[in-house]
Amino acid sequence: MGTKNYTDLKHDITVAGIDKVQGRRRWSDGGFTDFVCLHFDHNRLTLRDIDQRHPEPKIHSLAHLRYVKALGYGRERPRIVLWQRLYEDRPAHILFPGISNESDDGEVIYSSNSLITYTLRQLLARGWLRFQAGVWQADIPAAQTSWRQRASSILDFLQSHNRLHLYAGPGQPLPEHDDLAGVHPLQDLIPLDRLGYVREYVWYESPLAVFNTTYFLLEHNDFISHHSGLGQPYNMFVSDGVIQRPPLYRRSALYQLEDGSWDIGMFGLEDIELVFTPGAPAGQPLILPFVVDQPGPVTLYSRRWAIAGQNQVIGFTPADAARHEFTIVDRQVLSYKRGGGLEIPQNGMILSFAHEALTAHGQAAHGQAALGQAALGQAAHGQAALGQAALETGRLSYRWRHDQHQGIRQAIQTGPRLLKNGESVLGDSSLAEESFWVDRNAADGSIQVGVVPSEYPDDVDKTRAGRVGIGIDGNGQLLVAIMMGAETWGIKHPELDSAGATLVELADLMLEMGAVQALNLDGGGSSHMFYIGGATFVPGNRLGLQTVHYERMIPSVGVVA
Repeated sequence: MGTKNYTDLKHDITVAGIDKVQGRRRWSDGGFTDFVCLHFDHNRLTLRDIDQRHPEPKIHSLAHLRYVKALGYGRERPRIVLWQRLYEDRPAHILFPGISNESDDGEVIYSSNSLITYTLRQLLARGWLRFQAGVWQADIPAAQTSWRQRASSILDFLQSHNRLHLYAGPGQPLPEHDDLAGVHPLQDLIPLDRLGYVREYVWYESPLAVFNTTYFLLEHNDFISHHSGLGQPYNMFVSDGVIQRPPLYRRSALYQLEDGSWDIGMFGLEDIELVFTPGAPAGQPLILPFVVDQPGPVTLYSRRWAIAGQNQVIGFTPADAARHEFTIVDRQVLSYKRGGGLEIPQNGMILSFAHEALTAHGQAAHGQAALGQAALGQAAHGQAALGQAALETGRLSYRWRHDQHQGIRQAIQTGPRLLKNGESVLGDSSLAEESFWVDRNAADGSIQVGVVPSEYPDDVDKTRAGRVGIGIDGNGQLLVAIMMGAETWGIKHPELDSAGATLVELADLMLEMGAVQALNLDGGGSSHMFYIGGATFVPGNRLGLQTVHYERMIPSVGVVA
């Protein structure tokens, strides 16, 4: 890896109170890295989620991205099946009345989004899905009555709402008939969630500056669970004082307190409490005590639960015939299963109950713990009881466990931390300490799926890529720095493409720009920065075409007003 020779500051301007420094670092290996840094008042930043106003560009862009990815895996004739998830999810038994919502392994799926993804993947895996003259059909044996009913209801819904699409490649017409042989149920079936072009957001909202922030599900191993979709952000997000997404993995986060000041700290599931509010008007909020990633009367499991003890990602809760378990993503309960062995979404967690933690007045019905209209009750030993009624009629939220976190107005969690008190904190263990555990090749040639981001450079000082950092200076003001890098998939030209940076090099730049605290944000092809309505650099996505620049859609941004 070449070392820095010098920094050539090309531009330093201030417009509307936002300072911009733009420059280039040249390296001794002949390459270079372009960077941009914005400096602004701490009260001007708002963290928010975004989405594309019209779905057509999003559908085409993401289908093409997955098509190019499939080519990169050596596939000769990939086709992408993409379906648009419902932004306002609905209970499956309401949207699809009269059909089974239970999986083959006994998981009762409450979410329509989850049931649709599960069904489409099963149809593909069993060779039952067809595309005939522009119409999606299911060719299911007559004896499979339940599957015929489920497929008919779901395909009718998707087609009547134009939510299911086939993509055969750029400029390629759709086939008259396609039995979808070779279409991989996990790699090629894409459940598409909210995300949008930052450029479109700038056009419509006219912010003074905007930049990308959080990690989100992008690679196919990120959304292997049928409860997940491409584009979903994950880990802690606080907006207007409300915890919208919990801190699934213990990582660093930027947060703002009631007095407007910002800080950086480490957060995990241990720092929050689960609050259930029954649906009845008289229902009182109940706090659910739990332990994290270890057996207990009530346990929250994330995908990191086995790493500390077994140095591997198992991806399922431990098998236990007496456990009652619920899948939670953000603030929504998506499914129930008894007996353990429930798959843990990359962007979610499993709420697992020992049998004795459920109320004695519940009764077993179709393998589920069913409760009455009370929905939530107190069991012996003071544990809060749950059942299907609670999850369908109640509300789930979070609150802070510790006094020092009360009053957090905004927060975004990514990691790893770069700077603390004016010094770099990066070391060989930094990524492991913040639960970064990427996909690994097993001895038998298989791939063990890691913890999101599942494809990530597993070092702090070797791999250069597009990097984004946010920091706090000695006066409490904010700065954002981007070191541009191109995702060229092996065809990078040092004279044409900005080389990006290592995490250590990003920390060095943040120090030079005046930061004393700093956090790494999502980077790579997701790196974006707009200033006074214009892009500050060329997008880093190439999709295998040198000198052709693609913008990547993302779900969350920081907005400077």
